[in-house]
Amino acid sequence: MTHVLITGGTGGIGKATAIALAAQGCDVTITARDEGRAAAAVAAVRDTTGRAVRVVACDLASLASVRRAAEQIRTELPSIDVLINNAGVAVFGRRRTTDDGFERQFGVNHLGHFVLTNALVDRITGRVVNVSSAGYALARDGLRWDDLQWEREYDGWQAYGASKLANLYFTWELADRIAERGVTANAVHPGFVDTDLGYRRPEEGGKPRPALESVAAVESGATTVDIAALGTPLTAEEGARTSVMLASDPALVGVTGAYFDDHQQRADVSAIAADRRQSARLWAVSEALVAST
Repeated sequence: MTHVLITGGTGGIGKATAIALAAQGCDVTITARDEGRAAAAVAAVRDTTGRAVRVVACDLASLASVRRAAEQIRTELPSIDVLINNAGVAVFGRRRTTDDGFERQFGVNHLGHFVLTNALVDRITGRVVNVSSAGYALARDGLRWDDLQWEREYDGWQAYGASKLANLYFTWELADRIAERGVTANAVHPGFVDTDLGYRRPEEGGKPRPALESVAAVESGATTVDIAALGTPLTAEEGARTSVMLASDPALVGVTGAYFDDHQQRADVSAIAADRRQSARLWAVSEALVAST
């Protein structure tokens, strides 16, 4: 049986991915930071597929929580065939930080998964799938190396793009480091998907999310993104298709260090995103950042 671990499996693309892979007969474990949402996701998978799902508490905004989750997973799972680093946040208002003081998008989208993956890497036997985004291009000049935490002139869109670019850099470097064990790592652009990304939940002090079709544009700092120009959003199930393919398609055995788009096709990335010197630099910087927490 294929053992799959999915971060952020309580809603949106993560829950849809869990349902699709459970329907294929996989043994699925999801991470969750909210017990109520976790219970609802477990029920949704069970009602749809008839299969049970294991839940591990994990808040990617707290590296202490990530490390506790990794220890639990190491105790409960003898091996992980597929790790899908799916969870993510988008912060377009004021700058917010993680429990460890990192800019929240960089901390959750990149560093949380960096720590979790490295804590489990010796247990991973098959594939790592990192959910990135074509939004990496919002980081037009690459990572802001002298201000990775966006402490000056915060621009939520560009910081989001930087975190998605970090997902790509992490993928390239990880692919190189695990290749000798026959384990692969690839990145995914799920598409423009109708999820709660970018909105704080009401229980966290946020307002209910408006209907996506009523949102014309979102401004943050110097950047404005025309949401209406992105076209009709995909459903969560449609957005999960590429992750599911990379996790399960036998034709992709041995394919590594690649980026796949929302049409399930291998795609090129920009010259900045493909720069392997930058990916190696980010790995070293990330090791130093998390070592102090």
